[in-house]
Amino acid sequence: MKKLLLLGCILIFVVCAPKKTTVETEGLEEVVVFGEEEPATVSTEPVLPVEEPLMPPPPVEEEPMEPVEEELVLIPPPVAEEPILPERPAAEPYMPPAQPVAPAPAPQTILGFRVQIFASNTEENASRVATDARAVFTDPVYIEYVAPYYKVRVGDYLTREEIEPLKNKALSLGYRGAFIVETMVTP
Repeated sequence: MKKLLLLGCILIFVVCAPKKTTVETEGLEEVVVFGEEEPATVSTEPVLPVEEPLMPPPPVEEEPMEPVEEELVLIPPPVAEEPILPERPAAEPYMPPAQPVAPAPAPQTILGFRVQIFASNTEENASRVATDARAVFTDPVYIEYVAPYYKVRVGDYLTREEIEPLKNKALSLGYRGAFIVETMVTP
């Protein structure tokens, strides 16, 4: 019944609603005027809404409703259960290690020198050159990434005088442009 009444009110409003007229202003605003057939002049004064008296809603006949009995369901609180622990094997006596084991210290790095023999923007090329260099040099060969290049470097020397023969060897082996770089080394 309520739905029919609501549907009827909406239908009456749609049919009896005044026509709307749109008046464009100088700015980007759009003003909508209801109930006029001709375009109206737009004033710059604010217009306050006029309060209209509310019509009381028509009386609605309600059918008496039968009381509905709700069933009350009680949920008991959860019961705390004791956790089931796995069985422990028989305890073995603690035997301290014969000698205390100290963690392996990280290799210390200090400022030193290496010879750079190659640089590439792909890791594959740098790996290929590093593999070839490991076969030729007795010193360690490293691949270091310094954006945007993968650099192949040889040696761990503390002074420039010590590394000079390694640079000359690299040049004589065909590594054109080999040069000495100052970097962190592991002595």
